[in-house]
Amino acid sequence: MTISDGDVWQVELVGTGSKKGSRQKIATVRLVARVQELKLWEKITELPGHWIEPVDLKCILTWLHSGTDIILIGQKGSGKTTLGSVIARTLGWQEPCKVDVYTIQRTTDLFGTDVARSGSSLFMRSTLLEYIERARIALQNGLDTQFLVILDEINRVHAKVNESMHGLFDDTRQVTIITAEGSKVVKLPPNIHVIGTMNMGAEYLGTHGLDEALKDRFAPVKIKPMPVDYEVKKLVAETHVLEVQALSIVKVAQTLRDAATGGQISFAPSYRACRNVARLVNHGMDLKTAIIKGFLGWYEGELALDARGEVATPNTEVAKAFSALRMKGIAKASDTLADATSKL
Repeated sequence: MTISDGDVWQVELVGTGSKKGSRQKIATVRLVARVQELKLWEKITELPGHWIEPVDLKCILTWLHSGTDIILIGQKGSGKTTLGSVIARTLGWQEPCKVDVYTIQRTTDLFGTDVARSGSSLFMRSTLLEYIERARIALQNGLDTQFLVILDEINRVHAKVNESMHGLFDDTRQVTIITAEGSKVVKLPPNIHVIGTMNMGAEYLGTHGLDEALKDRFAPVKIKPMPVDYEVKKLVAETHVLEVQALSIVKVAQTLRDAATGGQISFAPSYRACRNVARLVNHGMDLKTAIIKGFLGWYEGELALDARGEVATPNTEVAKAFSALRMKGIAKASDTLADATSKL
């Protein structure tokens, strides 16, 4: 007999008792029958190679299996798009179909494009429409398999497309498009699930707020940054740098992230930026040069000190980044930026 955490059983009371010197009662029961067994997806508490808060993972899995589309909200480089692929792989679903929403100018573009051929116009189906057709055929043939569409950077959708997408995500799950071959109805079968991703904040070029109606059709999940220790381990595993090197890279990145959160600088290095620095180190570049090249190239200005050892151009972003490192004790007032990183 196999007993799993979360299973619900009917039991028969056999007897009661108590420990000597304790008021605590002890009940002895006999298992009669399993009333409810957790489904396989309900037993998933973590994802291989990908960090996520357990409660957020439970929300995602529950909503997906109940037919609710979701939007992953988080900082750049937080692994939102990768998360969708990892979830599909963990659940044994089909490989996801990723759509770069910012490239879509009309709703029709999601599903194909009109092309001229032999004096006539034809509608060429997009990868997404082909994917939807695969899901429909699988369902029609009784195959118990699921499909996942990832709408990457959904908040960069063109204004003309925003409203016309509503039908895809309401109870009808369908939209009508106009093509060279006439109007077509595109319907999402129930074995297709949708995950959107979005970066929050005006600092992301081309982002728009989702309209209220579209928000109401999705469930939001905010993806938190991975903990420092996990980020270090991931960096070591993916780039093969030493743990002490990975810790130094993440330490500098975290300081710059804090400065960006506080409004001192505009760019917050993501995990991808850390990985870029680590790759330089792994291929022989010294740590301080790799950090300068990988992190600080995004900041405006050149760091220069005057005769008194003060920053000559304190209003440049690179100077503010340096100041953030000094405030955290990574650099001294008299250090150049290269000196600061050599102390890591």
